Amino acid sequence: MDNATFQHYLIGLLAIGNNVSSLGAYLAQTQGMARRHIWNVIFLTTLVCFVFLVVFMLFGTAVLNFFGISISSFEIAGGLLLGGVGMEMMSAANPGPAAHKSVDMPEQDDFHAALSNAVVPIGIPLTVGAGTASAVVLFANSAARSGSSGSLLAAILALVLINAVVFRFANTVMRRVGPLALTIFTKIMGLFTLSIGVEFVVHGVSTIVTGLLHKVA
Repeated sequence: MDNATFQHYLIGLLAIGNNVSSLGAYLAQTQGMARRHIWNVIFLTTLVCFVFLVVFMLFGTAVLNFFGISISSFEIAGGLLLGGVGMEMMSAANPGPAAHKSVDMPEQDDFHAALSNAVVPIGIPLTVGAGTASAVVLFANSAARSGSSGSLLAAILALVLINAVVFRFANTVMRRVGPLALTIFTKIMGLFTLSIGVEFVVHGVSTIVTGLLHKVA
């Protein structure tokens, strides 16, 4: 596994797919819950996120080909999507909705209902959503060309494990760090997400322009 490539994928995925935005929903669902049940919620959320991303890694490009969508077009569309997500994260106020992606969570006393919420919305889309899926598809296309698919898979695994650790110590993080620090962190990650989106757009546009120039020539 290429460590440099692994770090590139992991930093990109962490910027987009970190679970800071889902901590509020997670804490609301697990408040007063037995520790073993909390571990079950964390495990299910982690598993769902991993399977979700691996499916997009393995079959995302095939789906695009089925619908006749070129990678360059998807790079531009995905880059614009990531740019929008990054701008939203950077403009988040404390404790604004964009900073925490808050959703209306119905009060649940039932453990099985909490498990359901661990899948939607805590796992999808609050932890990993359309932006993360788009990035994985584009990373997978790049990895297939460079032979670094193993590095991408390892980065996805590292991402979900890091998120699992954050979930495990969410109460401590919220108590010691505070919402202001989390908002600052969200803004910084938003800048990285915006930069990744711009990179995808530039690469997609340059590929299309190069192809057109070759046809003209």
